[in-house]
Amino acid sequence: MSKYKVCVVGGHCSNRVMIVAEQLTEFFDKQGINCQVFTHLAASEYGFPPRSNLILQLLPAFTEEDAGVPVINIKPLIGDPAHPATIEKILKQVQAYYAM
Repeated sequence: MSKYKVCVVGGHCSNRVMIVAEQLTEFFDKQGINCQVFTHLAASEYGFPPRSNLILQLLPAFTEEDAGVPVINIKPLIGDPAHPATIEKILKQVQAYYAM
């Protein structure tokens, strides 16, 4: 099975986007999940984010209908990188992909 691709979408603050993406990369690695995490800044990179299996956004930029893939709001991860409800949503989505 191919590597699961996750795009973290943010606005103007590229530092926050990068920090959250790095934390998610470490989390996936610790969980043994084969996942590639990359970023997209909606405020400066016009258009849709690169093709991915899941979009995790720090601001409301895309809808599932527009993106064609699941979209999860991850704003709580800014204050708490291990925010239980947010991590649970992400894990459910990734596990659903690997259960196929």
